[in-house]
Amino acid sequence: MILIFTITMVIWLFLKFYTENYSLGQILFDIPIIVLKTLAALFLIRWIAQKFFVERQQYVLFILFSIAALTITGFVDLLRDYLGSGRTWSDLPSTGYILVHSFYYSSADLAVPFLIIMIKKYFENQTSLAITKEQQKDTELKLLRSQLSPHFLFNNLNTVDALIDSDTQKAKTYIARLSSLYRYFIKTKEDDIVPLQEELKMAKDYFYLIETRFGNAYTFEVVEESAFAKAYIPSGALQTVIENVVKHNKIKDGVSVHTALRITEDAIILTNIKGNTTLKEPAESTRTGLKNLKERYELLVGKTILITDTSTHFQVRLPLVTLTNID
Repeated sequence: MILIFTITMVIWLFLKFYTENYSLGQILFDIPIIVLKTLAALFLIRWIAQKFFVERQQYVLFILFSIAALTITGFVDLLRDYLGSGRTWSDLPSTGYILVHSFYYSSADLAVPFLIIMIKKYFENQTSLAITKEQQKDTELKLLRSQLSPHFLFNNLNTVDALIDSDTQKAKTYIARLSSLYRYFIKTKEDDIVPLQEELKMAKDYFYLIETRFGNAYTFEVVEESAFAKAYIPSGALQTVIENVVKHNKIKDGVSVHTALRITEDAIILTNIKGNTTLKEPAESTRTGLKNLKERYELLVGKTILITDTSTHFQVRLPLVTLTNID
């Protein structure tokens, strides 16, 4: 777009100077300076905006440096206008005139390219937002299907069936935990974020079902519980990382896959020992769970999950969300 704008500007300037009876020497002198000045101002303002407006959020400095950049580049154009027409340094006007008109020269020239860029960015952002919302809907649908899938229910009913004859009391406890889990899934199926305490209770129920179903293949531990009344987390976040442990790790050399869940003031950190990952993974595993979760985090709360993958451990850090206004 900048290239197209530059070509258009060169053609327009050539026609302008030609109709104003400029000599060929003046045209060849003026056009390159105007083009270079405009591009220099454009990229300089872009760098200042990125550095001081976006990254540091120092808005006063952004305004001051932008004015300075426009004035300096505009002064180059003003010199071109004076010196190119045969005038000398002594013909330059007062300092106040120079400052005002230098700023005007650059700001006027940048109006069109900035307008084009803003329109382009606007439609890009609208397209990106629409795609992200569609991905979120798809993710939420897949999450709900996985929570209420017949496959998930079938496996748990088989476990209950096995427990009824061997340990009736444990079977009752298992059913109670399973019912609690499904009740939570149904309750939060339309929620974007949920209270940390409720998600943690769901995780404990999930831990119990996994440990009961797989025996000593998986063990879970809540290392530290710091309950925060205003702490929230995207719904299904813990379920996704827990499922990731079971799907991608199998017992290795008789050693259980141990997972520790630690809660800090600003995050939930889930760390598991890496088991045998060379076994064939389940067919329903698409390796997109954590990727989708990361996208949901960025969309919903503007934060990102951190993943640390070493030869022995796999860790996922889920930032907590603190709401000051629950509505």
